[in-house]
Amino acid sequence: MKPVDEIADSNISRQIVRAGDLLVAEPFLTDAYFRRAIILLIDHNEAEGSVGLVLNKQSSIPLKRVLRNATCPEHITLHLGGPVEKGRLLYLHTLGQRIAGAMALENGLYIGGRFEDVLQYINSDEYDECRIKFFAGYCGWTQGQLLGELAEESWAVAALDNASMVMLSHDESLWYEVVASLGTEYRKWYCFRNNTSTLN
Repeated sequence: MKPVDEIADSNISRQIVRAGDLLVAEPFLTDAYFRRAIILLIDHNEAEGSVGLVLNKQSSIPLKRVLRNATCPEHITLHLGGPVEKGRLLYLHTLGQRIAGAMALENGLYIGGRFEDVLQYINSDEYDECRIKFFAGYCGWTQGQLLGELAEESWAVAALDNASMVMLSHDESLWYEVVASLGTEYRKWYCFRNNTSTLN
């Protein structure tokens, strides 16, 4: 096996990013939010900064505790989208323009839209928990910050192949799935054991 510093210095990150891409945390990141995280970029502007959602960190907070007017089942929980504005609720979905004002991302994924339409959907007989996910907070980068982290090899960049992968995955298994899609040069990332720190 290659020495840790040689692996950390390997030049394997794609530098060009855009909204709709996935950021894949390299295995040395130990921050509780970013350890083996997959982040969906929902906005990227080199002059203004970037915004993303951690896709694979689930809390134990029932969604119905947050959406008091919703009739969603008890087992559906809130996801932890990132450390910025943790009291802010965001939602990612595949409902398209059924949710007025939703912004299209990639491969049938949408972000946001009119909240009244969301509640109406959740309380309808058509509600499918695999078509909408709710997040507390988000990830944010100031101007040039994300590109700097990419240059430091903190993230690899992957294309979003399909919406179902994002909507059906809730834990670190998504990290392994996306790393596998990046090619054989990334398989060395599997060699590093999980950091055992936990989210507060």
